[in-house]
Amino acid sequence: MANVTTTVAQYFIPEIWANRALEVLKNNIVMARLVTRDTDVASFQVGDILHIPYAGTFTAQDKEADGTVTLQTPTDGEVQVTLDKHKEVSFLVEDVVKAQQNQSVMDRYIESAAVALAEQLEDDLFALYSGLSQSVGTSGVDITEDVILSAKNKLDDGKISRANRHLIVSSGQENVLLKIDRFTRFDAVGDGQAIREGAIGRIHGFTVHMSQAVPEVGAAPVSVKNLAIHPQAFILAMRGLPEPDEGARSTVIRDPDSGITMRVLYAYNPSYLGTQVTLDILYGVKELRDAAGVQVLS
Repeated sequence: MANVTTTVAQYFIPEIWANRALEVLKNNIVMARLVTRDTDVASFQVGDILHIPYAGTFTAQDKEADGTVTLQTPTDGEVQVTLDKHKEVSFLVEDVVKAQQNQSVMDRYIESAAVALAEQLEDDLFALYSGLSQSVGTSGVDITEDVILSAKNKLDDGKISRANRHLIVSSGQENVLLKIDRFTRFDAVGDGQAIREGAIGRIHGFTVHMSQAVPEVGAAPVSVKNLAIHPQAFILAMRGLPEPDEGARSTVIRDPDSGITMRVLYAYNPSYLGTQVTLDILYGVKELRDAAGVQVLS
């Protein structure tokens, strides 16, 4: 079991670790920022089912001169998301004060734990690709401009808003896009970002993101499951976890930008003569609107 060095558990401050962990975690996610999010710090249990409502549709009505308006009561819908994913990283700290005072020691432990949680969260969101019915491109063949335009056309045909569209590609496919002249040439793009930053930016209405979590499936050829999505494609629901029993301390913290909700708790572990620290998250993921997502195969 991991440890740092003599137990002084009474000085442990969960908020210090929680804020540091949340900062690292939010810097290591891509997909979680781009989907619909529903979060709360209220306490829930693993297996709880959330009933998340969404507004129904309206129909434009004719307004006659001197007539009244037509009041409508659309049928509201809901999506049920099960909080079935409880992920944790735990380690032992024998000298909490030393760890908190030594920034490099604390950062190493927190970064390693938070990155592990971020990777799992991203993997679970990317796994939703398998539920999408729409796809463009060919497995084993690099993405082209025509493939991106095909993905755009599918979202257009599905009446998906042109605002907030995203293209998430693997690191290899990002390099392919960076070699497409029209995406990097200054007179075509107009800002030179691709050459300066090694990032595409926006093309054909999509903001391009690279993620190392893009699934790669099968062999010869490997099928890379890049995604073209609007946030309505998937939903991420996160909830706080309950306070621990007496004898342990904890804090639940929520990042307002990403919606990530994390609990950090600690308790003295007499079996290991040290303070056991746990970072954990509770969440559920689900496809929300099939027309808002497209598999971009490569």
